[in-house]
Formats: sequence, C-alpha cells, structure tokens
Amino acid sequence: MNIAVYCSARTGLPEEVIADARTLGQWIGSNGHMLVYGGLAMGLMDIVASGTASAGGKVMGVVPQTRAERQHKANTVNIGVTTLHERKQIMEENADLFVALDGGFGTLDEVMSALATMTFFQDPKPIHLLNRDGLYTPLKAMLGTMAERRLASPEVAETIQLHDDMASLIKALEKANAG
Repeated sequence: MNIAVYCSARTGLPEEVIADARTLGQWIGSNGHMLVYGGLAMGLMDIVASGTASAGGKVMGVVPQTRAERQHKANTVNIGVTTLHERKQIMEENADLFVALDGGFGTLDEVMSALATMTFFQDPKPIHLLNRDGLYTPLKAMLGTMAERRLASPEVAETIQLHDDMASLIKALEKANAG
C-alpha cells in the first residue's frame, strides 16, 4: 500500500507529536508499505521518512526543485517537481490512501486538494486525520455543514476519518490494508 503522509515541516514541535510521526513511519516501513510524502528532511516529514526507512520501508519523496538541497537521504525514489500543484498531483496519483498528522495551512491545503481531486474524478480514497486535541474537528464540522446545506455530498464529509490517537489511526490503516 502506498500511503501519502501530509504533515508539518516545522521544527520544535512537542515530543508527543514527534513520537506519533516516528510511530507512523515505523509502522509504514515494518509492514512493507511505501511512504509518499513531500520529500524533505524537515520537521515531521524528516521523522516519518526516517522511521519508515529504518523499519525497511520504501520512501518516495516528491521534492520541489527549489528545495532539492533539503531532500531526505532516506528517499529511495526522488521525483523532482517545479510547482506545488505538481507536487500535490504526483502525491495524489501515487497514493492508495492519505494520512495527515499535525500540520498547518500547507497540510490543510494538501488534504483539501486530495479531497477535491477524488470528489471531482469520483475516485474515493480514504483520508485519515490524526485529530490530536481536536485539531481537525472544525474541518469535519464544516464539511458536515456543507453537506447539510447541499453544497457537498454527504459522502465527501464521510471520506475524511478522524482519529483521536495514533493507536486508532494505525488500527484504521490495518483495516484498510486487510480490505
């Protein structure tokens, strides 16, 4: 299974956030999956990629040319891109499902792009969000409100699954892998 992971590139995040990224990467690698991600040795991206590689997994980095000097050494595949649009497109095309860890507006942009692409092309793929301390609860509520107002189909809101902790997220990934 190819798992796209969206997450923060920032440093100095709380230890529990870093530990979750490490746990996810190790799970991806130890279960023979491939990580598809932004390709950089920065923030949580660095932690997830290192965890995946150390557990024997393959790592596909989709690396912006403007940041090629920051590409992660653990990448077994590097795909160079010139725009963020191209980066998101390649990640979406190469993923079987999506996971978002803690992140800012870039992470949110990637999640919404994946959701819009899947909706437009009627090619649903699961999107799992680690909802630490309710980070993504407002997003889920907004999508529900859009569905209630008939601005989006109810299936769109259901595509995004929230998980309060890493244990429930990994359980959902195991279920997706078995199905």
